[in-house]
Amino acid sequence: MDSSLAALRIRVFIVSNVRLLREGLATLLRECPSIEVLGAVSVQDTLSAITMTTDVALVDSLSPGESEMVMSDRVMALRNLCTRMRIVAFGIRETASEVLACAAAGVDGYVPMDAALGDMVNAIENVVRGELVCSPKVAASLYHSIGFSRAAIANRTAMAAANPLTTRELQVADLMNRGCATKEIAWRLGVRPCTAKNHIRNILHKLQVRRRGQAVAKLRTLIGEHFSVG
Repeated sequence: MDSSLAALRIRVFIVSNVRLLREGLATLLRECPSIEVLGAVSVQDTLSAITMTTDVALVDSLSPGESEMVMSDRVMALRNLCTRMRIVAFGIRETASEVLACAAAGVDGYVPMDAALGDMVNAIENVVRGELVCSPKVAASLYHSIGFSRAAIANRTAMAAANPLTTRELQVADLMNRGCATKEIAWRLGVRPCTAKNHIRNILHKLQVRRRGQAVAKLRTLIGEHFSVG
């Protein structure tokens, strides 16, 4: 364990819909000197149970039949609770596509399906330091897939230039990024709910997506993960 973390117990909250899994994992992690388990709850109970002092939220990977957008929505909800909190997804198949899906959802780190307890502790400690460890094969795949190529960057720039958002639409998009519902967006901007809906509809059309979560994910890619227009 890193000496800088030796005197600091990382406060962890476990989120999983499988009770045996989350309670068993909590029992194991409580034996680790660097970890303090604050709680272990289902996804449905997370928002009411998680504390603002949580350093790392350990989130179970997607269940069969769930879409990647579900993970994105969960991550966004957690971010709204505590922006400083790190999020680690566990039970991930260590393929480039699944790791990329986690990155797109805003996850800070991951633990593969076949990882041991020590690997999970290392992953938790790594995200606290702002680090991500993955296999050389996945690292190579990520390098070629994320868009470091000039062509990918040019395509993103062209798309943004062809469909520019107005200042008001950027303000709406920023509030969407913060998890605000349509009525709250309208209230914050001092407009009618129907006007806010029209702005959201225009944003989705310009970004060529169908859902708010997809629009936010796309804007994070174009502008930055924590975009804000002030």
